[in-house]
Amino acid sequence: MTAQQRPRRRGALRRAGSIVAALALVAGLAACTPTADEGGEGTGGATGERGEELVLQFRGAPMSLDPALQGTASGSVFTVLAYDPLIYQAPDGSLQPSLATEWEFTNDDNSVFEFTLRDDVEFASGEPLTPEAVVASMEYFVAKGGGNMPRVGPIEAVEAVDDSTVRITYSAPFADAPMSLTQTIMLGNIIGPDGLADPASLLQTMDGTGQYTYDADESVPDSEYIYERNPNYWNPDAQMWDRVKVQVITDPNAVLNAASTGQIDFGLGSPLLASAAESAGLEIVSAPFYNWALRLADVGGEVNPALADERVRAAIALAIDREAIVNALGGEHMSASDQLVVEGTAGYNDDIGWEFDLEEARRLMAEAGYEDGFEMTVLDSSLQDQQSQIALAISSALEEIGIQVTLEVDSTSIPSFAEKAESKQYEAVLWASNGGVGNAYADLRSVDTMSNPFGFLDEEMEKLYAESLGLTGDERQAVYERMSERWQEVAVTVPILTQYFVNYVGPKVTNVKASPQNPVMLPVGPEPEYNWQPAE
Repeated sequence: MTAQQRPRRRGALRRAGSIVAALALVAGLAACTPTADEGGEGTGGATGERGEELVLQFRGAPMSLDPALQGTASGSVFTVLAYDPLIYQAPDGSLQPSLATEWEFTNDDNSVFEFTLRDDVEFASGEPLTPEAVVASMEYFVAKGGGNMPRVGPIEAVEAVDDSTVRITYSAPFADAPMSLTQTIMLGNIIGPDGLADPASLLQTMDGTGQYTYDADESVPDSEYIYERNPNYWNPDAQMWDRVKVQVITDPNAVLNAASTGQIDFGLGSPLLASAAESAGLEIVSAPFYNWALRLADVGGEVNPALADERVRAAIALAIDREAIVNALGGEHMSASDQLVVEGTAGYNDDIGWEFDLEEARRLMAEAGYEDGFEMTVLDSSLQDQQSQIALAISSALEEIGIQVTLEVDSTSIPSFAEKAESKQYEAVLWASNGGVGNAYADLRSVDTMSNPFGFLDEEMEKLYAESLGLTGDERQAVYERMSERWQEVAVTVPILTQYFVNYVGPKVTNVKASPQNPVMLPVGPEPEYNWQPAE
């Protein structure tokens, strides 16, 4: 690696007028207002009374109703309502008992993990929760090989130890075992034996132990999904609502209108419409979440030979004026991102970060033989990058170093976008990651997926990742920070900005919480203190 390509310390960023101009029309849709307290503390506590109906919004149809195939983030609402996790990740990021009451590693190298099951639980079918049922569900999850598989660790075996204990044995140390059993990763969202007996049924029905049962007859696929309170739930005090409805609304303005008029109680908002939402009397709850990056997947140069040159990839990273993009978008609910993870999460490294340096970017392009630039196609999802605002900003910035970007925008669905990203037709994809370094890199290293369709793996990064899986605390943080540094050296992903979850909460609901450690806002948890509650 040349000296010019080493990680650069964070410094003052300069604005790029061309980016501001490119975004002026888009950003002018609305102004942002100051964010609610970061961490989204909400305003309420338990009222002692159950609400009649909670109506939520999601941007599209679920990836699947099967926990083994469902994605993470807010889309997991479709499954967590009906499937309890073994371990619950609370809004503050802490891990709390749910179907598992206690857990521990039983050896010194964090490769054998055991947990004890709650003994008063049954599935929607009426079958009891048993160690054997848990083993069968986990084996099914692994066999399906869904999108969360990169995060569940190198599982060698899952076995029932006795009538209340399950053991997972890993082929290598895996200190993230507890986290893999939360609603965030979903290995621990246990599917009942009746559902596993007919796996195809899991696409239309649900057999979980959750607070609600899915009503397929009342639901309308791709439009609204209905959940009724489970009368046999093991902790009825945690059931805050008789009924939950998830409505599919894709347009940001339609979401705001539905929230403002009381058609929905919770909506996935837009930073550009936050001011209008507050004016309409809605509470804004936000937390840092989406760490947007341009993923230069074609590191081998199969589609675009220019991207095989590390100097070109570094030039792309240096050509982005992140603060200019944030300012042009009205960035009260976003911040410039200059590395793999968001500040405040595991592995964030104060000593690194991409600076905006257009002169150096042009020099590197010339040195690599691309002084006149080249053409590049970028795949974007307008369902996530609303109106392709971030993609347009990147395109404008890269023009300054001669790179002509053609945007391919998918507006159909997230599964449609993922299928295109996996096709190897696109050398670069605009997408976001979340969580600490371990979580982000587990996704990025997953070969033959939308995150890594060309199968790039860096030997040093792989060694560091393997080392991190056996560590905890400060030792792990040190390795994570080196991983952040190394990922910047190879310049495979170009960080752009951190976009906050900006969500609208209507007057019927209180106690909606989030934090940088767990920014995903979901209405259910094993105890009332974690749950969205009806307002007094």
